This record gives sequence, C-alpha cells and structure tokens, in this order.
Amino acid sequence: MVHTSGWTTAWGTERRYFYALQYVPTAEWDGWYEYVGSDNVYNVYHQAYLNCLARPTDVTIDLTAYKVAASQLKVVAELGVEPGGAGKTMRVHMVLALDHWPPGYDWCRDSVKAGQNKGDIVLNPGESAQLTQEFTLDADCLAQPNDVKVVVFAQEPLAAKPAQVYNANFLHGPFGFRKGDLNCDGLADFGDINPFVLALTNPAAYAVQFPNCDIMTGDINEDGFVDFGDINPFVRLLTNP
Repeated sequence: MVHTSGWTTAWGTERRYFYALQYVPTAEWDGWYEYVGSDNVYNVYHQAYLNCLARPTDVTIDLTAYKVAASQLKVVAELGVEPGGAGKTMRVHMVLALDHWPPGYDWCRDSVKAGQNKGDIVLNPGESAQLTQEFTLDADCLAQPNDVKVVVFAQEPLAAKPAQVYNANFLHGPFGFRKGDLNCDGLADFGDINPFVLALTNPAAYAVQFPNCDIMTGDINEDGFVDFGDINPFVRLLTNP
C-alpha cells in the first residue's frame, strides 16, 4: 500500500512505478488485485487478504535473520520449488519494515525502511537457492526492536503489473546475534572457538576485543549464564548443529 508521506525509500519508489500508482491510498495484493480509495477499506482489504491466503503455491521460503553487529541485521532466505511443482523464474525482494512508524500516523503499519531487489533466480522442481541481504538498523529500529520486521517475497519477473507473487514470508523482532557466533561474523564455526574460550575465562577481555558483540551468544544451553555448562553444547553446535 502507498500513502503520501515524507518517508519515501528508493525501493518503495521503484515499486510505486512498477504498479503505475497514480492515487493514494492504493493497495495491491499479490500483483493481481488492486483497490484505490479509502471507502470501506477494512472489509475490502480483509477479503482480498483471505483470497490471497487461499491461493495455492508450490514455492517455499524459509527465513532466518540475526544481527552481525549492533546495528546490522543479516537476512538469509532459502527459496525452493516443491518436487511436484512447476519450474519457474522468480524475482526476489527483501524488505526491512518497522511497525508503528512513522510517529503521528497511527494507521501506518509495517512501514518500509529499506528494500532490495535481489534479481531473478531460476528453480526447477525440487531445487532451492539461498539469498542473503544485510540491512542497517537505524535509530528508529533500534528504539523499537520488537516492531522490526523482515519480509521476503518471490514474484513473476515482469517489467510491470500484473505480476503474480508466488509466495512471501516474514519474521519479526527482536533480533539477536546468532547462537555461538562469538566473533560476530554471522557464522557459528571454528572461528568462534577462541572467542568462546575468552568469553568463558575473561569476560572483560572479551568485551574489549569484541565490543560490538553480545557475550550472551555464548549461552548455548540458554540457562542465563556463559559458563562451563555451555562447553558441550557449543561443541555440538559446531560439529552437529
């Protein structure tokens, strides 16, 4: 949906041109249904939403998202076509949104902060592909961690509407660092062994060496402490996640 505001984004403007929007508010559902105006919108929007949910799809999207720095969020999307589905080319978009923003606009929900067109992928039945994107969390997102949302959707690779959205998925915050990622590189691997040992034996030194990391990513058994009880779970995490 597009409203008039002073908070436009490059990705949002690209999408507005894609749908050739001329009036606000205008809402689009999955690239095949459009509604212009503000009359009786709840019933119209809700029914269109239910219609979207009822449409079958053979496209799957699995998401994970975690911090790789205090204000940097990494999104990993695994897109696939089910074995019994039909091969297709899909254009993938990844979006960072913030709910209850901007201030003073109570009707605005999940407003776009940033978005990225990840280009086209070609998948045959039973195949999958992984795409990643990093987003910077601005002051608004950091102040409202529970309202941060990431959205990924796959759409027909057309130059303009109508273009079917094959599927979408989302995750909402708060987002933390990845368990076991003690050096904050986005991975839980053997490069985290020495930082893990340092976190166990000298937390103050760990904080100095890794100022942008969260030592609680070393709390692998989730008992609220980073201690020797986390050693065996950490080893399992690295060797048999």
